[in-house]
Formats: sequence, structure tokens, C-alpha cells
Amino acid sequence: MTANATIQQIWCLRQATGTDIGVIQALSGLAPVLGQLAGSSVESLVRGMPGVAGAMDSARSDPDNLFITTDTSGDLNSSIWPPGNTTVDMQAGQSKAPGIVIPVSFSENISLWDFDSVSDNDLLGSITIFESEQGTGEIAKLAKSEVESSYYYVTYRVD
Repeated sequence: MTANATIQQIWCLRQATGTDIGVIQALSGLAPVLGQLAGSSVESLVRGMPGVAGAMDSARSDPDNLFITTDTSGDLNSSIWPPGNTTVDMQAGQSKAPGIVIPVSFSENISLWDFDSVSDNDLLGSITIFESEQGTGEIAKLAKSEVESSYYYVTYRVD
């Protein structure tokens, strides 16, 4: 008999930064070349870009447009929550109670995504639910992304 996991709560500890880390790292990598061409003040400017971008992002506080999948495609059409290929705005300190039930045979991946209309959706983090957790009560796991600097707790139980 297959176990069923009920996702009880999604709690946002920190939403994604929205800062494109790859672009910032590429800009920082240009600093030595620019410094040779135009002097050290340009190099200092470019090296400071990651801090400036991070400060701008913190000031904006854009919410994540959260949706959940059981696969790793990041496609909104594969979303299992919220219903109707929609998203839920989430910011630090907010939580939602999806109440969705997912069959678990051995293990099941749960991936949290940030919908992005202009580029690929961003993986906010994922957890793995195991059938062996059946009957152990409420479990909370951290879904995080080093790239997006996002941290979410997913609370569930397996019956």
C-alpha cells in the first residue's frame, strides 16, 4: 500500500534575492581587464557591483511567485500547487497551508519554484519525502537554494 504525504505548511524564511549571481560574478571577473584599460577606480567600481546589486534587491523586496512541482522541470504546467497553473506571492515570514496530498512510493521529490515571465523559472529549493517516514508525525525540512539565497521550511506528515 502506498503512503500519502500531506503538505501542511510552506513557511518562507527568506525569499529569493532576485539578483542574477552569474551576471554579477561575470562583471566582477571583468575588473582586472577594465582596471588595466582605465585605471584602478574602474576596477573598484566593478568589484563593488555585487554589494550594490544585493542592496538594491533588498530594498525592492520583490516576493517570490511560488509554485510547487514533484519533478525538476520547473514548468508551471507541471505544478501541483496552487491549482490552475497559478502562483502565490511569498515573502519572508509568510506561510501558506497547501493541504495537498501526494502519494509516496519509496520517495518523492517536492520542488519549490519562483515563476519568472522573462526567463527560466528559478528553483527555490527542494526536499525529499520518504515512505519510511510514515507514521512518524509532523516533519519539517528546509528547502534552500544557494544560488537564489532562498530558504523555505516545508512541513508535512506521511500517513
